[in-house]
Amino acid sequence: MTRAPFTWAGFRRGLRMGLALSFPILIYGLAFGMVAAQVQIGWATALGMSVTIFSGSAQLALVSLMQGGTATLWTAAATVLVINARYLLFGATLRPWLSAAGPSRALPSLLLLGDANWIATMRAAEKGEEDRAYLAGTGVLLMTGWLTGTLIGAVFGSVLPDPRALGADLMLPAFAASMMTVMVRSRAALVPVAVGAAAALVVAQQAGHAWGIVGAGVAGAVVAALTVRPAGKA
Repeated sequence: MTRAPFTWAGFRRGLRMGLALSFPILIYGLAFGMVAAQVQIGWATALGMSVTIFSGSAQLALVSLMQGGTATLWTAAATVLVINARYLLFGATLRPWLSAAGPSRALPSLLLLGDANWIATMRAAEKGEEDRAYLAGTGVLLMTGWLTGTLIGAVFGSVLPDPRALGADLMLPAFAASMMTVMVRSRAALVPVAVGAAAALVVAQQAGHAWGIVGAGVAGAVVAALTVRPAGKA
């Protein structure tokens, strides 16, 4: 079986796309680092979170739990696992395209997978991109921007303005909304979105914003599993 191409040319094409995406990711990382600094999380711990979790939504939710004094090992693990469960779906959607490069190339590439470059790679694949190094190229710059932003925010967070004054608290909902516009391609796909949004509002009122994110993820995923069917099936 001939493997799909995995070349420097494809990697460079991914780098060009990653360059366009890296600045907003850097700002997002900066916002996380600043929030971490304000709740007395050291720069090394904040940077370690960004390396190992690599998810702004999960990390901000975790910091919110810590800030509210409700973080335990179980709540922290549940929060990160539920919010990052979407990467299982991301990997599944990429598998038919990425697996052709072989596991030794595909699996390391998935370590650089994020929301932004998942969308970018899916679009590139739909347009005929055959070089599987494209994903790694986009991911390198996203990871660099995320870690750089985290470090700057965590080190200088005490002297920088409140991130909310800069509108940084709107980045997560704005990014989620932009993802939804790309992913929702039918009216039926709006049902899990609506259920997740309603669950977020209800749970956040009762248990706080961090648990609201968890509630939205669980409710939306359950409804999607029960209602959404692949195209062509009844």
